[in-house]
Amino acid sequence: MKTPFVRIFLFFVLVLCVCQNLPAQSYTAVFLGSGHQTYVWGVNDSGMSVGRKGISYAAALLWSPTGSVRDLGTLGGTHAEAIAINNLGQVVGNSSLAGNSVYHAFLWTPNGGMQDLGSLDGNSFASAINNNSEVVGEFRGTVDHAFLWSQAGGMQDLGSLGGYFSRATGINVAGHVVGTSALSDGSVRAFFWTAQDGMKELELGQTAGSQAFAINDSDQVVGYFVNPQDNQNHAFIWSPTTGIHDLGTLPGTGSFSSAFALNNSGDVVGISCVLKFGNYRCSSVVWKHGGTSQKLGPLRVPKIGLPQGAPGLNPACQIVANGAGAWLLTPH
Repeated sequence: MKTPFVRIFLFFVLVLCVCQNLPAQSYTAVFLGSGHQTYVWGVNDSGMSVGRKGISYAAALLWSPTGSVRDLGTLGGTHAEAIAINNLGQVVGNSSLAGNSVYHAFLWTPNGGMQDLGSLDGNSFASAINNNSEVVGEFRGTVDHAFLWSQAGGMQDLGSLGGYFSRATGINVAGHVVGTSALSDGSVRAFFWTAQDGMKELELGQTAGSQAFAINDSDQVVGYFVNPQDNQNHAFIWSPTTGIHDLGTLPGTGSFSSAFALNNSGDVVGISCVLKFGNYRCSSVVWKHGGTSQKLGPLRVPKIGLPQGAPGLNPACQIVANGAGAWLLTPH
């Protein structure tokens, strides 16, 4: 399950795509579902995507690249949501158990169906999976902590940065994990976790807060940090060799931005919003290596307007987006 912060961003924003070799702004759009009850959250290298549809009964869905859909079932309750998919076609998300009072993270495989990953305490929610079938997320009970799950080791508590909660939102092929944790003073920071060093605060310089949402196989990380110069959220991309690079915001009063996903080429999707006439207006932006955030003109997607919310992309810069329904966008 996405955090409330991510859900708010994804519902009200437009697409940001950082694709250095993608000059076109025209896409082939595959319609995945209609209405405010259908959301797509992740896409793999083959263009398979995952999400959910429904409220009173919420179904975890798997879409093919052509838009055909499969209901993945539940763990006994009536609510399920698929959040991420790897290149093996394995899907993770969360589902209610019988009675709908408890939710558990699940792993769905094409051959084995839906597997309950359990919980270390209370509810659990999966956020990401790598190509080694390792899963990360969070469990919520007497403590709210990030977890790492594997077939060999089961569910492992990753601890926190000293505060009251942590959540893991990304994992790469090396098993390096990123996410967000509270410090002992209650402030929130992005973290980087490895089996060797444990959970460490991501070094982003002076900031009042930060969150990390995704990591690629080169250990590049994206998210947002509070820029001390304007005290607004700014999208960032970070690497172990170069540190943080502020992706900036669109120019304007009170502008802010965040990055949600990236691929192994360092292409990024996210948002930027500007305060106009008392209301925030969120726009597509484009970031190219070494440059600044630029507003992207209207996307010429056949028969639909600008999609709202881009939670994922793959190496081909296919984007999954939520707007007037859920969409898979393939650049021309």
